[in-house]
Amino acid sequence: MKKMAIGAALLTLAGASSAQSSVNLFGLIDLNLNNAKAGSVAGGQSLTTMNDGTVNGLNGSRWGIRASEDLGGGLKAGALLESGFLADTGTAAQGGRAFGRQIFLSLGSDAAGEVRLGRQYILSDSVVGQGNPFGNALVNNPTTSVTNMGRSLPVFLNAPRADNTVQYQTPNLSGFTGAFQWAPGEGVSDKFYGARVAYAQAPLYVGLAYEWNKPRTGGPSTNKSLTLSANYNFGSFKLLGGLQRNRNLTTTSGNGAAVGVSNLIVTGATTFTMSQNDGVTVGVEVPLGQTTIGVNYTRATYKSAAADEADLGKLALAARYGLSKNTFLYAGLSIATGDLKEHISQKRVVQLGMRTAF
Repeated sequence: MKKMAIGAALLTLAGASSAQSSVNLFGLIDLNLNNAKAGSVAGGQSLTTMNDGTVNGLNGSRWGIRASEDLGGGLKAGALLESGFLADTGTAAQGGRAFGRQIFLSLGSDAAGEVRLGRQYILSDSVVGQGNPFGNALVNNPTTSVTNMGRSLPVFLNAPRADNTVQYQTPNLSGFTGAFQWAPGEGVSDKFYGARVAYAQAPLYVGLAYEWNKPRTGGPSTNKSLTLSANYNFGSFKLLGGLQRNRNLTTTSGNGAAVGVSNLIVTGATTFTMSQNDGVTVGVEVPLGQTTIGVNYTRATYKSAAADEADLGKLALAARYGLSKNTFLYAGLSIATGDLKEHISQKRVVQLGMRTAF
């Protein structure tokens, strides 16, 4: 009887311990077919490609491990290791990093907020995603760059992650949250700073983020990026919109909001080097049973220090059909407008894809 009692006690303790900790393995695969027709000045040719979801998909393909531990008193420790891969070729994404999507430790509580340490999403990424249908996905994505006469050209800035980052996020106070990020640069990159304030209480979301670099060689701040987004869910449809204002752009920061920008040369009727760009997007998302339809228009204006200027727009229509809570089919069409439409390789894009998570 005594042995049985001890055994029962040990089982009870083991159950309690396992209830305090969790480790989850997860994965996602997203693939799509894209047909892009170039503008007349860019050659006018059509090109069909198979792409991982990192290009105009619902999500980039990935696998990962998520762990959490209840430390008692409302305090929780956590870890996330998330590795990206390109499902069209089977190669590693994010430049071949082992955990290029995210890898961080966290410690926090509902009352005190949360601290994160490691490679993680920058704050503007979540704000931009609230201002367009499907949240930075499909042909509606305002952060998808275009190819401008052989060179990558950003629309909205798209650097979703930063290395060596310390983040603090406040508790949720009746829908209001704040967050701050800092990355030291470590002598090889510019220091990176970011701040975000948001209100999220159904049916309304409003968010504002501001990010910038302090050059490691000294001088004024660079890559100063202000992002504002809002949406309102009317039930039968959701109205979304956002804007972004970028100043003192460089390609040498090595970390932060502009780390994905490899080119500042704009080629249209004239060729110039931009020092700033402004973007705006407005759209609507309509749920129709298992199908959701999203329509939006995005426009970016590029300017040089010498007052050269050109603009590029994109009208996009996409649909997502849910086969289950984890598996979706999607399709979309986008058409470019503005000064640069004939100078890009994506004047018209048609896509068809599938995404599943497990």
